[in-house]
Amino acid sequence: MPIIAVGLNHKSAPVKVRELLSFQHGRAAALLEALRAEQGGENLVLCTCNRTELYHVGSSDRSDLIESLGNHAGLLRADIEDYFYCHHDREAVYHLLRVAAGLDSMVVGEYEILGQVKEAFAAAEKSGSIGAVLSRLFRDALAAGKRVRHETEISQGVFSVGGCAVTLAKAIFGELTGAQVIIVGAGEMAEAVARALASSGADSIFVANRTYEHACRLADQLGGEAIHFEHLASAMRECHVLISSTAAPHHVIDREMVVEVMRARRNKPLFLIDIAVPRDIAPEAGALDGVYLYNIDDLNSVVQQDSQARMKESEKAEKIIHQQAEQFISWLASRAAIPTLQALQEKFETIRTEELQEALRLLPNLSAADRSRIEQLSRAIINKILHLPMTHLRNGAGGQEDIVEMLRQLFNLEEQEKR
Repeated sequence: MPIIAVGLNHKSAPVKVRELLSFQHGRAAALLEALRAEQGGENLVLCTCNRTELYHVGSSDRSDLIESLGNHAGLLRADIEDYFYCHHDREAVYHLLRVAAGLDSMVVGEYEILGQVKEAFAAAEKSGSIGAVLSRLFRDALAAGKRVRHETEISQGVFSVGGCAVTLAKAIFGELTGAQVIIVGAGEMAEAVARALASSGADSIFVANRTYEHACRLADQLGGEAIHFEHLASAMRECHVLISSTAAPHHVIDREMVVEVMRARRNKPLFLIDIAVPRDIAPEAGALDGVYLYNIDDLNSVVQQDSQARMKESEKAEKIIHQQAEQFISWLASRAAIPTLQALQEKFETIRTEELQEALRLLPNLSAADRSRIEQLSRAIINKILHLPMTHLRNGAGGQEDIVEMLRQLFNLEEQEKR
């Protein structure tokens, strides 16, 4: 069965497109159910703030899969397909392993992606949408990601996306010493922001979340202060920088709210950094006087500076990925050879049985013991002849597809399978 991966990420699509096709926070389960009905085969959806990817094993093609993703998001394929990339078989395997290792991330070597791959795998297993091929592929991808982090220094001192957001805040606002900063959200990304802020010198850190208890937990870690979500607008009147990263499927800060805040601030500058996908802050708010709104795609300038130092470690990581990918490809090839192995064994067994019966017919006076010895001899000859090619195919040696096809032609195995 072919493997196909279709997706879009921060390199192929802007955030305004990515947020339309974000299936995070429980939406992936419904999508997997729809894919099972529409496409069949094996399906797994990997969705992060910077990518949405669908891995499929089956007969569906690029257009089919993109159309299903679009339908589930209420979008036409014609409007979104130009943003998608597509990888088949070997390319799909290498792509996933590079994703899991953090080599395809906006922040090269970032550590969050491995956990996100693991969560997507667990969700697909729970839904029953994957089988042997994707299960093995994602286990190998997780193994590759762990090896890259343990055997290279690609993640040494690496920024998370949240850390990059704080770096951007320092770049546009100046040092954060003495600044009041609001974090909106209390999930993993918000925690990454919090960790970075803790060492940035920010004077006052406030945490707002729909669930007040979650805001309190994160604020306690920072030595900051939790605020009720309904008091967010009031807190914004005094803050210098707001960094937002919630799991909300819609804007939590709209233009009207920012208008009221800026009126109370008398247009004193307000810096808003939105690293959520879908976005938390209405883009229209960025057009207001005194408002400086940045989204996750604006982190690229920070990321590029940090990524240059990781090129050498990336080369080491690529070697690990090559090893792990080729192991999987060999396993997949050996799995694909199973029908040919079975047909080859049946072919030789048919020949052995027919020839043995003819020989025994011509030797009617043989004792039962001699007949048994001749039968054992015929089996031993066949087993020795088949041992090397069978071992070669089971081990997934190079040139597998060509060898399998040659065997099928040489021994006319198609005819054997029709019987």
